[in-house]
Amino acid sequence: MFGIRSKHALLQPTKVQVTTEGDLVVLTIGNSVMKMDYEHAITLSQWLRVRGKEAKLFAGDSSRHWHAIAVAGGAPDSQ
Repeated sequence: MFGIRSKHALLQPTKVQVTTEGDLVVLTIGNSVMKMDYEHAITLSQWLRVRGKEAKLFAGDSSRHWHAIAVAGGAPDSQ
């Protein structure tokens, strides 16, 4: 389109899942699986949150609150 620059998709649609196995947190992205203890999972979540806030500010989004959490697997199946 004229005058409109579009960015390519940073992430391609892929399976993302977070589950638990006992005291371990299991992060699955595509075919990759990472198991970590809960302390490391909390540290990882804090890093992602802080860097997400930095990227949000850089993008010019000054809204205060996160309004929703995305359903990583897509819309739920209707029954």
